[in-house]
Parts: sequence; C-alpha cells; structure tokens
Amino acid sequence: MQMSSPMFRHSMCCWHYTYAYIALVILRSGLCQDSSTQPPKGRPIRDVYVAVGSEVKVLCDGAADGEQVEWRQTGSLVMSGSLLHLNSTRLEDGGVYTCHSLSGRDHILQMDLKPGYPPSPPNISCWVASYPLKALCSWSQTSQMTNTYLPTQYIITYRDGVSGTIYPCHIVPASPDTLCEMKTLQVLASRPYIINITAINALGSATKLMSFDLEENVRPDPPVNVRVVASQGRRVLVKWSHPPSWPHPVLFPLKYKVRYYWGSTREPRHTVEVESYDSLMITLDNLKVGRTYHFQVSAHELLDSGTGSAWSEPVSATVLRR
Repeated sequence: MQMSSPMFRHSMCCWHYTYAYIALVILRSGLCQDSSTQPPKGRPIRDVYVAVGSEVKVLCDGAADGEQVEWRQTGSLVMSGSLLHLNSTRLEDGGVYTCHSLSGRDHILQMDLKPGYPPSPPNISCWVASYPLKALCSWSQTSQMTNTYLPTQYIITYRDGVSGTIYPCHIVPASPDTLCEMKTLQVLASRPYIINITAINALGSATKLMSFDLEENVRPDPPVNVRVVASQGRRVLVKWSHPPSWPHPVLFPLKYKVRYYWGSTREPRHTVEVESYDSLMITLDNLKVGRTYHFQVSAHELLDSGTGSAWSEPVSATVLRR
C-alpha cells in the first residue's frame, strides 16, 4: 500500500520506546500561531511527532561550538542548554519551541512538538441501504483513546470475494470523512466481500479486515413523508413514501411495519405489520377518541434479508369524534 501524503513518507516514531532522538523533519513553512511564536521569514517551523509518555531529546543542532543557548516556549524559558529533554511527554507539552542564542543572535531553531497516539485498528460497520447498487461503511477508533490528537488518514478498500478485484470505498460527498460508499457490487455473490481499512498517522498505522455479506447486511433507510391523512371515529389513516435511497422498490420490494403509542416514549407501543407489501398506507382502528397518538414506520426487505430500518420520526395526531 502506498501513501501519497508527504507526512507519511518521512520516518515515523515508534509507540513503545524508552529513548528517542527525534529527527527534525521539515513538513511545512508556517502555522497559525500568535505573533509571539511566528517564525521569521524564510525560517520554517519543523514538526516533531511524538507518542504521549515517551522520552524526547531534541538537540539545537544549529548552534555554534561553545555557543550558549536556551529553549523557550511562547517566550518563556523551558530549559537552558542545547538539549531539550522531556522525560515523559504529555499532551500539554505540545506547541512551538524556539532555541535562542544568549549572544542575541536570531532564533537558531524552531520546532512544533506534536504529542499524540498511534491509531488503533478501526472499528468498521457496513450496511446496504441502497440494495443492490451500493453499500455504506463508517468507522471509528476502537481504543478508549478515540482521539489520536494527530492528523489521521484512513485508507479503505474492498475485495470482490469471487474475482479478487480490489475497489476503493469512496468518501460520500458532503458527509463526515468517516463515511464511504461501496459502488461495485454483485447481487447474490457466492463469497462475501473482504473489507480492508488502515488508519495511518505520523506515529504508526493499524489495519483491520472484515468479511461483508451483501444480503445479510441489508438495512433500508426509514420511510419518508409519514403523515396522518384522516383521523375520525376511533380510526386513523397513515401514509408514507418509500425511502429515496432504495433504488428499485418494484424489483426489490419492501414491506413495512407501523407502530403507535401515546404519552411519553416509555408508554407501551403497538406494532402492526402492513399486510400488502406494495401498500404505502394503513388504517388503524379502535383508537381512543380524544387521545393524541404518535405514529412511526419502519421499512424491511421483503424476504427479511438483513435488518429493518430505523423507525421514522414520530408523527402525531389526535383521534376526533365523528
């Protein structure tokens, strides 16, 4: 696997080590800092990535022999001498450090210390909301430290279990960067897909593989446009529309369930399955006059592949007298 980001072409720090001399790597020439920490023109800030809890030693290697220097952070003295030494780096130690000559010479060296954590194997979840055209996958870090505090890139691909062809999972436009689409799928494939997701940052990488069967993970989106179009004489008529993301409701039918309750969400719920799979409405009888009910609808694949959708947002209606 190749990594195109410049950050990942430089040496990465190890997670477990007792001693480290951090090689300073020039990655960019400016940061959004206040004016007291801005570098002089032409002198870049060097980024140093380090694992939290690690020992760090950084030498002010631009100093002349015998030159007296000191390290500062945001103008405050941190350490005298040419060696910046942190026994156990904390997140709070992050920031811009400058090495100054006591003779009045300009900054000898500036670096941005970036403590953080290496990624853990991502926790990934995939489902099919648009059967059979595409599937969706989302992911997150699995460890208790879900934030690595460092820029982390995720590379996710999936392999056709039949042909072995590898495809990229495409980030969904205008969505969080932890949601992607599998667009090249085979209906009723004899083998499951193999999903490969790798998290990478400057401190390391972690990979997770997952088997994914298309039919077992069907999960439609909830129905839309749920409404009560009549409410009279202990009877209501509830209507709804297919989930827009379900591409072929005629070729791949959905069936629906309706539930209703009154009062708070802790009250008992009554669930009714719509008898005709092609129906987008249901009449509910024997409701109490004067009571306000809340109605929700859920979509399911006709043959019960996978799981049903989440319930739609509740729609309320009061049962009226004749």
